Amino acid sequence: MCQAGQPVFQLSAGMPTTSFLAAPNLNPAAGQLTGVRLRSVDANAPKFMLQQASAGVQRELITDMVLSADFVYTRGSNLASLVNLNQPLPTAAGNNALGAIPYPLFGQFIEWRAQNGKSEYKGIDIGFEKRLSHGHAFGVSYTLGDSKDNTSEQLTTQGSNAFPQNSRDFTPWYGPSDYDVRHRLSANFLVELPLGNHPVARGWVVSGIYALRSGRPYTIGQSGNFVGTNMTGLPNVVGNPDGPQTVQQWFNTSAFQAVPSGTFGNEVRNQLRGPNFQNFDLTVQRRIAIGQQRAATLRWDIFNVFNKTNFGLPNRNIPNIGASDPTFGTISSLSGDPRIMQIAVRFTF
Repeated sequence: MCQAGQPVFQLSAGMPTTSFLAAPNLNPAAGQLTGVRLRSVDANAPKFMLQQASAGVQRELITDMVLSADFVYTRGSNLASLVNLNQPLPTAAGNNALGAIPYPLFGQFIEWRAQNGKSEYKGIDIGFEKRLSHGHAFGVSYTLGDSKDNTSEQLTTQGSNAFPQNSRDFTPWYGPSDYDVRHRLSANFLVELPLGNHPVARGWVVSGIYALRSGRPYTIGQSGNFVGTNMTGLPNVVGNPDGPQTVQQWFNTSAFQAVPSGTFGNEVRNQLRGPNFQNFDLTVQRRIAIGQQRAATLRWDIFNVFNKTNFGLPNRNIPNIGASDPTFGTISSLSGDPRIMQIAVRFTF
């Protein structure tokens, strides 16, 4: 256990007898719960419900070639959401979250899990597949999807925080899911190389996977806008956020305006999109038979063959009023690895 970066005690000295190891008095009137982080669940919350529907058609065009199209719909209700039940109340001066806390006998943060979230996904999948014959196979698929919710993954490190700005109003928090990808294209192939029947030439296979998707959504935050412990303070949107989409400036930073601390910004969650993602992986392998029941497989994998630079989401925390941050709107992270190669040998017996 640490306090201010220093250990309170060390086990080598034995268990201490100080009062901080004693359980607090659970009677709120005793005043011992103000320094305790509480976690609670709505015991009367409705059960999570998921409704799904899909329809599709498939058609064989010629031998070994199939075209398919599918529509997928998913609707979630009563999803788990997280809020600070002790988020400060509005003040008479018009500030949204600078008043008294609703439960002063408890701490500043009461993590409350309710079942008031919702989600909806609509997607169209189109695919074309050539099954393995005559030494080769390939497939191409495209997905047009639209996923929205107001309760992101609670442990996410993606485009938005699990805790909304206003625990009493989830309306501005309904928007594209953190994992929403509007367009996704993928292709794969496998080719048995026709290099002849020489012991060294035969048995070689080349395969690969190509993936291209549109950017993920994200939200501009204002960490200096305190609207309650663990809650997400947002700025105001005062212009068109579309920007040059460069590493130096991905979005229009002047379209966002910092607000005084304790004020709910008018931004809506996940209305911006990050960079696209593109990747191509390649594998070359050969299987060598050793007798009737044993074999060795030589394999060479190349990930990100063309060494494509895939950028991560931009720095999206706006500085407070009167402050500046040169990194705001810039990109300083990657969403994928550079080219990586590996060689492997596998024996089966």
